[in-house]
Amino acid sequence: MGDSFVIEHGAYPSLHWEDVNEGDVLPSFEYELSLVRLVAFVRATGLYDYVHHDAKYAQAVGTKDAFISTPHVGGLFTRLITDWSGPASLLRRITFRMTAQCLRDDMLTVTGKVGRKYRGDDGSYLVDIVDLNIATQSAPSAANATATIEMPSADGRIPGVFRQRLPGEEPGPNEDMPDFARAMMGEEREGNWEPHDPLLASDVHLWCEALEDWNPLYWDKDYASASPFGTVISPPTGMFTGAGSALNVGLGYRKPGADVPEPIKQGLQGMELMTALRKDLIKGGIPFPPPDCPEAVVTQADFNFYTPLRVGDTLRTRQRLVSCSPQRKTRLGEGHFVTGENMLFNQRDELVRTVAMSLFCYRAA
Repeated sequence: MGDSFVIEHGAYPSLHWEDVNEGDVLPSFEYELSLVRLVAFVRATGLYDYVHHDAKYAQAVGTKDAFISTPHVGGLFTRLITDWSGPASLLRRITFRMTAQCLRDDMLTVTGKVGRKYRGDDGSYLVDIVDLNIATQSAPSAANATATIEMPSADGRIPGVFRQRLPGEEPGPNEDMPDFARAMMGEEREGNWEPHDPLLASDVHLWCEALEDWNPLYWDKDYASASPFGTVISPPTGMFTGAGSALNVGLGYRKPGADVPEPIKQGLQGMELMTALRKDLIKGGIPFPPPDCPEAVVTQADFNFYTPLRVGDTLRTRQRLVSCSPQRKTRLGEGHFVTGENMLFNQRDELVRTVAMSLFCYRAA
């Protein structure tokens, strides 16, 4: 199976670790962040937050226009890596920081290069990808990242399907944490199911369309079946909240038995309704919110990957608070920088990935 998976001259060639040199530049690509692509990504993920597709609402909360979401940024970086390496490599870790917003109709240029090339303690063939960057016409670096991939070797070794979590990957709290945050330390809460229903190949295909990411492991059933995974898998940063997730923004509430959001029961409409609904939407993504901070933007995301999410899998989330800063003031308003960790498990209780998400939670100025 492994020999047929790593093919140098097949339809989907993959690089071997031996083919790579430190300093190699990854082939860049351009990506127009059109309204169509923003909406296509919402459709693929079920991430209906208005700020990622509704310019009027985005402007009302202090931004210039509708802007890219965190998983969208992660998807572009991972596409760059696997477009270059081929499908036989596996992403093990990626950390990215968003320093400026990529706005509707921006032309994004995605770049990166090879950093360190080395062997892991377990004998794995690892490569660090550095200087990952997304530039726009107005921001030389709207987002930047570093990543680590495991590559196949010419000696026949291929990346393992499972990876154990190491103690050194555990994030820790900060010393100047406010009292309200210290009171929440040690709590663990149930987060979203991504997805709650078994993942479909068509769900993953929607992601491919939105990102133009055509890694065959994500869509070619024959190729994926011959891989060590035995079926189509999700992109590592893939998010699939699925049907029913739109209820949080007021869609689908007439379904018999649906839990109708309170703002709809109150008869709110337009911007007033959107604002009220988004408060609950944000709470779902921020399980440990600071007081009097109704708005939030993601500043950094740190992903670690352990086993791929396969077609047919479900994914549940456990959440915990990691850190919270004292009150800070930014151009958006006053608030706190908060980091929470999501631990995502499949229906077999296997750890699929962890995500340490850092946000600025604030009241708009």
